[in-house]
Amino acid sequence: MRGYISELLSLPRGVKQFLLSEPLLGIAFGLYTLLFNLHLLGVNMTEVEIGKLTALGTFAMAVFAIPCGLLTDRVGRKKILVSGLGLIAASYYIIACGSFFHQFLLAQLVWALGMAMMLSAEIPLLFAYCQTKKQQTQTYNMMFAVFTLFTGLGTMLGGLLPRWLDPAHEHYRGTMLVMAATMTLVTLARSFLPAEQQTRSRCGQYRFSFKQSIPSRHVLIYVGFSFFAGAAFSVLFPYFNIIVKFRLEWSDTAVAALLTLNGLVLSAASFLTPYLLERWGLRRISFILFVLTVASSVILAIFLPVWLFIAFFLLRSGAFVAWFNVVEGQSMQTTPDEERSMHASLRSITRNLGSTAAAYLGGIILAYENYWLPFLLSGAVVLGAYIYYRVLMLHSMEKELNKG
Repeated sequence: MRGYISELLSLPRGVKQFLLSEPLLGIAFGLYTLLFNLHLLGVNMTEVEIGKLTALGTFAMAVFAIPCGLLTDRVGRKKILVSGLGLIAASYYIIACGSFFHQFLLAQLVWALGMAMMLSAEIPLLFAYCQTKKQQTQTYNMMFAVFTLFTGLGTMLGGLLPRWLDPAHEHYRGTMLVMAATMTLVTLARSFLPAEQQTRSRCGQYRFSFKQSIPSRHVLIYVGFSFFAGAAFSVLFPYFNIIVKFRLEWSDTAVAALLTLNGLVLSAASFLTPYLLERWGLRRISFILFVLTVASSVILAIFLPVWLFIAFFLLRSGAFVAWFNVVEGQSMQTTPDEERSMHASLRSITRNLGSTAAAYLGGIILAYENYWLPFLLSGAVVLGAYIYYRVLMLHSMEKELNKG
């Protein structure tokens, strides 16, 4: 473990700069997750209008994803990333100052374009800074560890800041402006990132052809896995607060405490994943994490004492995020550099498709006050994901990784 910590401290300068700005991104996203809908309700948007805005944002991000993937390597990953972050910040300012549906509609379109640009560029750029495949694995998981930890902090701040900035609670403009300012700081910080030399040289020589815009068979297989990842995540995660509250009959304070602890577990799991991957290898660690995820999902579907429920709840969360980080991180690592931006863009589309379908199904189940079936469904989706991974992905991934 000491050697692993030493390796993290010796990551390339570009990676360190990137990770130093990740806490601000996590805080901004945590504030957005908690307060966006509440702010819209505070300025008299109806639930139907909020649903339309949310659906439009998701759809628009999917529409923008492929064009952004095609443009990223031609324009430059850093430029696309910084531009995307700037657009997200701009959308936050529009949300904070807006009062009418058409203003929030504009904000969602700007946000969707910014998110599509960010998702197509951030991981390929981060990988471009790395000198070895081992560093890519470490960097990928460190990004998630830092982001997850500070998203939880942002959510916590979202519950505290309105007391001082928006005491009337009629809206959340003050806190939303803090969110926008935080995203502006992220944009400024990442504008000072070093340019990726590989992409710069490639962009200067690039000539467009239709054939080059078609993803390879391996990329299409890899992004298919993200459909399962999105579905397994969204059938449960968005409803954790509801499930815990009503299944355990807990207060809001107790629920918030458990979810905060859950966020710490997710961050710790992401942090430890590269160490476990190096120690046990891809095939072994993926099997162990899969078994832990499915077994704990099944156990959580039955009646348990509170302390056992908490233990398996946290075990499932840690194993779940570690397993999907292992598979998706290694699939991105084995993708050729020139295809990584398209891979990232297509992955966001398939993940959103899986998330949308599963979240809709999860909402229907909870409407019938069934608080155990979502765990079984998530376990079933993870089982399907593992079969997909073993049959279609593992052999080619091991072959590519062994080349390095």
